[in-house]
Amino acid sequence: MTFFDRYSLTLPLKESQLMKRFLILIFLFACITAYPQISTKSYKILGVSVEGNKYADARTIILNSGLKVGEEIQVPGDQTANVIKKLWSLNIFSDVQLLIEKQVMDGVFILIKVAEYPRVEKVELSGNDEISKKDIENIVNLVRGQIIKPQDVERIKQRILKKYEEEGYLNAEIAPQYFEYFTADTTEDEILVTWREKTNLANELTIEYNKSDVSYSNLIDRIKDRLVLKLNFDEGDKVTVRQITFTGNEAFEKGDLTSEFEETEEARWWKFWASARFDKTKYEKDKELLVEFYRKNGYRDAEVIRDSLVYENNKKDMRIFITLHEGPQYKIRDIIWQGNTIYSDEILNERLGIAKGDIYDYSKFNQNLRGNEKQTDIASLYLDNGYLTFSLNTEESKAAEDSIDIKIQISEKNQFKVGKVDITGNDRTKDKVIRRELYTVPGDFFNRAMLFRSLQQLANLQYFNVEKLYSKGVDYQLANDSTVDIVYNVEEKSSDYLNASVGYSGSFGFSGAVGVTLTNFSITEPFSLGGGQILSFNWQFGVGNFYRTFSLGFTEPWFMDTPTLVGFDLFDTRQQYIYDLSQTGASVKVGRRLRWPDDYFYIQGVLRYQHNNVLGGGGYYREGKTEQITLGATISRRNVDNPIFPSMGSSVSLDGELSGGPFLPGSVDYVKILFKAEWYKRITASNRFVFYTSADFGYLEELVPNTPIQPFEYFYMGGNGLVIATTPLRGYDDRTVGPKNIYGDVSDGKVMVKYTTEFRFAVTLEPMPLYLLAFAEAGNVFSNINAADIFNLRRSVGIGARILINPIGLIGFDLGYGFDRKDVDGKDPSWLFHFQFGRGF
Repeated sequence: MTFFDRYSLTLPLKESQLMKRFLILIFLFACITAYPQISTKSYKILGVSVEGNKYADARTIILNSGLKVGEEIQVPGDQTANVIKKLWSLNIFSDVQLLIEKQVMDGVFILIKVAEYPRVEKVELSGNDEISKKDIENIVNLVRGQIIKPQDVERIKQRILKKYEEEGYLNAEIAPQYFEYFTADTTEDEILVTWREKTNLANELTIEYNKSDVSYSNLIDRIKDRLVLKLNFDEGDKVTVRQITFTGNEAFEKGDLTSEFEETEEARWWKFWASARFDKTKYEKDKELLVEFYRKNGYRDAEVIRDSLVYENNKKDMRIFITLHEGPQYKIRDIIWQGNTIYSDEILNERLGIAKGDIYDYSKFNQNLRGNEKQTDIASLYLDNGYLTFSLNTEESKAAEDSIDIKIQISEKNQFKVGKVDITGNDRTKDKVIRRELYTVPGDFFNRAMLFRSLQQLANLQYFNVEKLYSKGVDYQLANDSTVDIVYNVEEKSSDYLNASVGYSGSFGFSGAVGVTLTNFSITEPFSLGGGQILSFNWQFGVGNFYRTFSLGFTEPWFMDTPTLVGFDLFDTRQQYIYDLSQTGASVKVGRRLRWPDDYFYIQGVLRYQHNNVLGGGGYYREGKTEQITLGATISRRNVDNPIFPSMGSSVSLDGELSGGPFLPGSVDYVKILFKAEWYKRITASNRFVFYTSADFGYLEELVPNTPIQPFEYFYMGGNGLVIATTPLRGYDDRTVGPKNIYGDVSDGKVMVKYTTEFRFAVTLEPMPLYLLAFAEAGNVFSNINAADIFNLRRSVGIGARILINPIGLIGFDLGYGFDRKDVDGKDPSWLFHFQFGRGF
């Protein structure tokens, strides 16, 4: 018998016990029918007492029983049974009895006799090597003094065994032991408590308690009626899948079928990255994927008839046998639309994307009917045009052995308009800053796509928690049969940056920047903020080779409450690296969100005045003062889901810059063009696994021969990109990639090419974005357009990480391996560490 056997009224019954009780019930029923029923008698309750309670308060037990002194009670009767039921429902007793302790005339003294479930003092673990103590404790989730029942222990066992199954240990076993308090000894610093196993007195367990935390008497009083639960683990061997065998598959080869499994695969010596361990839960999901694969290919009746798991080698290995029923491959004979009055059959068929005679792809059919990633489905067609309560039902019928007819019944119902649009949660950002980004306008027809677009615009502001914005950021309710009210729920977050950055390279030593950027500034209320304006100050510096830059800027993105950007920047720069020069100037900019080709496009113009003074040309640049007036224009299109960690969408920009020339005054004449394209694609359904790729091109050309172009306008490449006017290329030192002069030093480049590919994984997105990455990139800088070769690039690969901490900014590192360092700086290829602090994602 175990410790719990004496508290066993709620223990699960074995089959023999069930049969015994069933026979007793039959016997009692026979007695009741054969003899007159036992008569009941009413008594007056003279008193109620409790026995056997250790932790539960006697008055509370009496109160919960419902028994009151002075009231009548029938014995036996329903009242006594109800008393026991009420006390059982407290779920703290293993045994409850209602006894007449004493009878006086027609009165009785009632005794409530209880046995409490034990309480746990501690859970000890033994033999758990493959799963950490912390993980098991999280599953057990018991606290000191908590009531513990046999069924609780069984549930804990099953949860832990499920965890072992997920890790591939299907043979794991857990044996619980229960220890009771035996004795305690004190030393100078601690109290040693000995516990004995109830069923084996020779088996003892010692637990240490810190004497400074608890006195001897308090400790003994607290724990003497508790128990220690010890879980002994026999983990067994991990089960490895050695073979998967299919029968009944005629349409597809084994390789086609196993490739649909995401988690279950055969062990192969060359698959060193795959464990091939068996996880029952994931195996069941893989079987669902297998059936889904068949249905994508028209096998509507496909199913897994049966499967067998055969253990071998002392349950270390497993062979899986799966029997399939494929059925015929169905094609669409006819698609019948009913109830559609707003859109014709032709429009609906075009949206559905499935024509008569096509193979019946159930997954594609369902997505294009009810919701696909691009929102080009039938449901979006109605929801984007106000039909908020529309519904559709489908009915399939076999038209022949391998053909199917589909009837789609549409109920269009009413068209809804937007009523009230409310905003909640914006403690700092003003309502108008939010409302001007919304595409849901009162009086317009409801449009679900505009809801998504509004959320995207709010996310791009970077003022709010993006994760919560996309999951809980909007709610709408029907106000009546033609109006819907919309509520946007936002959660403010810090969006301002202390733009501190530090970088290091062997060539340039330490470099970095210190500044502040207020992205939600209000010039009319500078201390309350929330106006959506941008105020920035920045100081960049270099130590090993001196340079410094001061800049101050202000931007109003919605001038006169229109989507028109106006702003200015002031700057002053001094650099001493081979050459010695200073630059001072200012710029003004005007931008506008466009409506054509779509409203993701943006155009911006910049007019910049710059005074240059080359104090020392170092043999490269003409010394003296020059005046420079530059006119620039940018057209861009940016459509991403998250400005901090984009997981889908794209960003494309084209910049043109004209200095001097036939139209502008000044003594510096050139044209400069920059192009950048970025794409983001989710690898899985989650927004945390992302494939990123980008392409950068730059071109600089003199308009007047030997015009004194300033060094910052040329292209340089290499390193982490923190050095001013440098394009990053990891795996190489700063400014080491590009054309060389006769002395072997990197000279000015007029053409720049760079390609980057990254696999990114977001560990967390809120409140502190952190992602890991693996990259491959290639780039180069050329002396002129004739020397440019987009295939003559310097290549590198590596890994890295980024974490964004507000208001500090970004902290990141990269470890890059440059394959072509021999051609760049004469060094053998090696791993090069890059650190950055402050630049954004």
